Amino acid sequence: MRSRYASLAIYSLLLALVAASALLSASARGATFPPWWVAMLGIGASLFVWQFGLRAPRLGLISMERLLHVGLLLVFDPVVAASICAAASLTWPFMSRRYSQGSLQVAAIRAVHNASMTALMLLAAGEIYLLCGGRHPLNGLLATDVLPLVAMALTAQAVNIGLMMLFFRFDGRDVRRIVTPTYALSDLIFVPAGVLAAVLYNTGNLAVFALFGGLMLLFVLSFNSIGSPRDTDERGPLTRLFEAGRALQGARRVDVLVERIVSEVRTLFRFDELHLVLVDRERRVLDIRVHEHHGTRSPARETPIDAGLFGSLVSRAEPLLVGDWRDASPELLQRAALADKPTGSLLAAPLINDGIVLGLLSVQHAQPGIYARADLHLMRQLGQHVAGALADARAFEDLENYRRDLEARVHVRTTELEKANNEKERLITMLRERSLQLERESQEDALTGVANRRAFMQRLASELQVALAVGQPLSIAIADLDHFKVVNDELGHPVGDRALRQSAVLMRRNCRGSDLVARIGGEEFALILPGMTRADASAWCEALRASVAGHEWDDIHPGLSITISIGVAQWDGSAEIDELVHVADTQLYRAKRSGRNQVA
Repeated sequence: MRSRYASLAIYSLLLALVAASALLSASARGATFPPWWVAMLGIGASLFVWQFGLRAPRLGLISMERLLHVGLLLVFDPVVAASICAAASLTWPFMSRRYSQGSLQVAAIRAVHNASMTALMLLAAGEIYLLCGGRHPLNGLLATDVLPLVAMALTAQAVNIGLMMLFFRFDGRDVRRIVTPTYALSDLIFVPAGVLAAVLYNTGNLAVFALFGGLMLLFVLSFNSIGSPRDTDERGPLTRLFEAGRALQGARRVDVLVERIVSEVRTLFRFDELHLVLVDRERRVLDIRVHEHHGTRSPARETPIDAGLFGSLVSRAEPLLVGDWRDASPELLQRAALADKPTGSLLAAPLINDGIVLGLLSVQHAQPGIYARADLHLMRQLGQHVAGALADARAFEDLENYRRDLEARVHVRTTELEKANNEKERLITMLRERSLQLERESQEDALTGVANRRAFMQRLASELQVALAVGQPLSIAIADLDHFKVVNDELGHPVGDRALRQSAVLMRRNCRGSDLVARIGGEEFALILPGMTRADASAWCEALRASVAGHEWDDIHPGLSITISIGVAQWDGSAEIDELVHVADTQLYRAKRSGRNQVA
């Protein structure tokens, strides 16, 4: 099966060969490399800028990297500057889960491409600068320095944009929608700052250089949230996913929400065919609300709830990735009603809210290898957003239909004024109770009785404001039951559900009145711990871990043993909610990789 990323990988490897040859050729001409710790400082500065710097339009990348590129080019030989910056570019994709889309394959491709692109860009820019008569190292500014500096900056930008356009083209994306004038010129903003940094360093006035570095550090940390990704179809996948979640919120009619879902799927995925299926359990049917093939929408239709591939996916409540139908099993082909083995790929994810499958989202492409594991991860995350929005829209729709029915009944009985008024008051009371019930259910996990993900995010936003106002610490923890899939698979979901409920009881039993326990996934819980430092929270979580490990699980099933892994993070006073949750989630993965049943 030909991978979706095959062309990107080949292009990146060829570019790496060109970059390596250029670096070796430049090194052969003679170059003075600085001590290893200076190179590490350069790499660390690049990683810092990518983590905290200003977000560039369109793709969520960092637009401040040109400051370091220009500064290093004007201090060291071009091959030295290129080597330092290429090493940083090679490292960053493996450090940023957001940038790599949670995929090691995507991280490797981007690492090789970005490192090669950076090396070629800086080698070309440095050579052009010297050919134009640029002074090196630059220890002052004269009128004659302007032309070489402008030529260097424009050369770096031209090579950068040209190679990125090739990358987007091989990735099958619309280059014209990405490479706008704003995107192409955004990096040039920080070229003067790089020139100034080089001049200060080369003149030997380290005190002034340190003052400049400190001011730039404060600038970066103060304004890293400025320049958030703009509205476009070609942003980074996880950024687009976040905005898709926001776009889906607030729909009060299912039909309105359906159109929003289709629009967001078009933004996130390439496809020839799209299905959006809603589950009607009362009538035992699958409502194929959207079937779009090559841009043409077919009329909505219904099938039995257990029919075909979609019925199987709904009943199993599991996502599906088919890289190539030719490699699919006969059972899968039979469920999909395919007599032969056509080429093509498929991606499908159930829409699950509070453990109930509300529908299914599926995209297909005629070419094999279009979808990879990173796309499956993205589809599952989108499915979570869609499921929550769908549950809300159905609730609002039920309420709206109920309200209209109420008004119709009142109108019919206007001749019986007293009876109509009594009936109206009764129905309004029922409506209020229903609204309160829906509000409560929207904040509570149906299985365990603890808060759900929405309540967790709302409470966390409030606690961040309180912590900032009163200056007290705030920590959160993400906990995951170890090997819980084995419990469900071997002992059955009823046993798994009882274990989940008991785990929630143990967590609430250990919590203070100000703490919050929430179930945010299948076997994943989150805890908000106001007033706790990371050290205090880690100690508290260790006690919780010991309580879970030492609990008598035999009451649920003989021989059952449950352990828990926990990741802890403390708010630094500036991080956004998703960044804080990501840190705790990263710590959880560290605990998992270290053997589970521990706190990290």
